[in-house]
Amino acid sequence: MATQSELIVQQLVREFGRPAPADPARRYLLDTLAQRGLLRTGSDVLTLLAPAELVAELAARGAHVTAAEPLEALVEQARQRIGTGSAAIHWVRRDPHRLPFRRAFDLVLAPGLVLGATGQEHDDEEFLRIAATTLRPGGTLVLDLPNRELLARDFVERLWGELNGLLVLVHERWDLPSGILRVEWQLVWPNGTRDRHERALRLYTASEVTRLCRQLGYVATECWGDDDGTPYNLWSPRLLVIARTESGPAEPLVVGETRSERT
Repeated sequence: MATQSELIVQQLVREFGRPAPADPARRYLLDTLAQRGLLRTGSDVLTLLAPAELVAELAARGAHVTAAEPLEALVEQARQRIGTGSAAIHWVRRDPHRLPFRRAFDLVLAPGLVLGATGQEHDDEEFLRIAATTLRPGGTLVLDLPNRELLARDFVERLWGELNGLLVLVHERWDLPSGILRVEWQLVWPNGTRDRHERALRLYTASEVTRLCRQLGYVATECWGDDDGTPYNLWSPRLLVIARTESGPAEPLVVGETRSERT
């Protein structure tokens, strides 16, 4: 069972390098995907590390949602926040790098940081391969990533902030040639005690991600700078990568075992 400190660090990693959306349900993003024909009523959607509000909004729009979340505590929190009345939501306690599905989804949506979260390029390559396998022919993967160019331009080695009533001290060390950013978080609790956590994150440029996607099973990619689908540029608040698999005959199949439950 993850400790409170570990859950906070998970949140920091998932949201790293991007402004927190004013609307956790990401309605603008879902509207844009619908307008582009990438999200429809009845779509089978897999979410990775998604907030409960986004999962619930997808179900409310008529999608059949499988929500992958490796931490049981966060699954329970999500169930409490959105209730248990929707049969269209299927919670799966599964690491996004170890998905058991094959040709099961029209859309895979990763609003939490997955690509680059371990700091290991081979993990990212394996994730992209697995995500392509989970998609039906012509399916779409959406990755929400930091704008590396913007972060490099505005880089600050030490900073601090508040999260959930805690003081958070941050120390960042960036190796630009490798693309690795080492981040140390110190969580200062009200009684003065401190918990220290360090992660190595790999931050990609837009060209690096699109090249990886094309090498690993995707035939078309776009880069958006925000949820409204505006083209990506140096000043964009985020990098949204839209990667599509090749069209062809669909053969939906789910393989493997997984711990799951209906909401």
